[in-house]
Amino acid sequence: MAVSRVVQARVPGEIQDVANAVIQASGLTVSDVVRVLMTRIAQDKRIPLELFQPNAETLAAFAEIERGDLQQFDSVEDLFAHLHAQD
Repeated sequence: MAVSRVVQARVPGEIQDVANAVIQASGLTVSDVVRVLMTRIAQDKRIPLELFQPNAETLAAFAEIERGDLQQFDSVEDLFAHLHAQD
């Protein structure tokens, strides 16, 4: 069996408290969850996409694209002029 290594992470206290409660309620330890995640990443050679759920702002941007409500520009210069007009 491979030698285990210690993994440390800094997590804001409030997040850690809530996460610990959920993990313990599931009958697991933080080490169990980290081990499962690290194993999955090692097996799949990627971070599980389920961890990257879009936030409300991103979902609103997706909806704007689907509606065709995008502002369009004739050139990159016009785009940057628009972006810097608010400066």
